[in-house]
Amino acid sequence: MEEKMLNADALGYLDEAMFTSSLISKKERETKETDWENVYPCTKAETEQMEQLLQKANAVADNPNDQKYSQRYQALSEVVDWSKKRYASWKWSLIAGALLGAGIFYYFYNDQQKDIAQAKVEQEQVNQWKETEVAEVPYSVCATEHAKDDYAMRLTSAERYKIYKLVDLKASVETAEKSVKEYQHQADTAKVQKNIDKYQQQVEASANSVAKYRAEYDSINAMDFAQVHAMAISDMDKHVDNQESWGNTLYGYMIFLLVLIPLYIITGYPHGYTITRHRRRSGCLNIFRKVGFGLASFCFGTGIAMNLLSGYSEKTTDPNGSTQTEKKSDIGNVLIVALKVILMIVGAFIFCIVASLVMTIETISGLIENFNWSGWMRKLFPSKKKED
Repeated sequence: MEEKMLNADALGYLDEAMFTSSLISKKERETKETDWENVYPCTKAETEQMEQLLQKANAVADNPNDQKYSQRYQALSEVVDWSKKRYASWKWSLIAGALLGAGIFYYFYNDQQKDIAQAKVEQEQVNQWKETEVAEVPYSVCATEHAKDDYAMRLTSAERYKIYKLVDLKASVETAEKSVKEYQHQADTAKVQKNIDKYQQQVEASANSVAKYRAEYDSINAMDFAQVHAMAISDMDKHVDNQESWGNTLYGYMIFLLVLIPLYIITGYPHGYTITRHRRRSGCLNIFRKVGFGLASFCFGTGIAMNLLSGYSEKTTDPNGSTQTEKKSDIGNVLIVALKVILMIVGAFIFCIVASLVMTIETISGLIENFNWSGWMRKLFPSKKKED
């Protein structure tokens, strides 16, 4: 009778260990029934508590070889062992996506250096302008469209630059004036007061744009050489700054991905209980990764498959009667080639974006959850106890 009571105590500890996890609901604790996947602990404390309960069960079990007891004890021990160990959660496919992304950013960063160099050449060209008289351009005779060489020649002199700016402003004025007429017509023909008020607001906004652009036109038109030169220098300084800023952004993203890769691997060894605690988040990330990679594969694969499209053959007969067959490209395939390139680029970008997003989320989570930061901080900065 005493042996049965002791083994009943051991089974009680096993029952308590089985319902340690916070994944188990209150109703499941009352009914003593739950899915086995909910038995796994979610934290280090729950894992240690489950392990202690198993030790207590083993200590009071007079007959540990009892089939009912040993099977449950072994199953729960495996849960504890799995929860205590670390597991590699990082994936090569995500690392490949990050490497591809870093390569893309490196390519565009190098290409951006050409734009930066060109912007600086144009900046120096403006700085070297020689002072000349800059005439005013009456609004009535100013064009609203640029000639073919206007853009290329706009930086050759203050006069050309001034005319270039004035043409843009007059085009903006006329566009705003057209909007005023269109919105006024809609306001006049609308039947519902709510719509009338909405169109009238748009009329006023467009009229303000007309006044604004016309005031800018008159202001620039009145500028002399020194003022136009100062305006052009300011514009070119901003242009150079924007080009350099974009180059720095590309370089920053490249470095971010290169640093992210080792961090992702280092932080990608969570304990089993951490995997259990975040299995829903991991499941969502896996779905996002699979859908994203599937879409990327579809785009990239479709682009590659278009290489199989062929042209056509055309037979020609010479005056001497001989026949020749010449292969020609289908003109329609030009659009297909362009679509192929676009699809392959889109596929590559989707692959990189999905990989970098998933890696960033998992790395941040790993940094927070997979390292004992509080313990390290206590070792680095031990608290000083006050002497009595």
